[in-house]
Amino acid sequence: MNVTLNSELEQVIEDEVKCGRSNNTTEFLNKAVYHYLLARDLGQEFTAQEIDALIVEGLDDIERGDVIDGEEAFRQLRARSAERRQSGA
Repeated sequence: MNVTLNSELEQVIEDEVKCGRSNNTTEFLNKAVYHYLLARDLGQEFTAQEIDALIVEGLDDIERGDVIDGEEAFRQLRARSAERRQSGA
């Protein structure tokens, strides 16, 4: 399979490899596709604008002190995931 990427995406991938988040471009692309499919299957596809808005919303929450402990966050995520699996969603 041959894939052609625009120069901006090529640079993003090169930067990710340089900083050590992936060992090489193939590993990065495998991770990216896996995470895309996982998000899609969970009904979590977002546009770039939606992601930006969610980041701003999260930063606003932090500034207001509207945060929860990390362990509690993961407990809630696991519970939500279990509910989704049980309901077949």
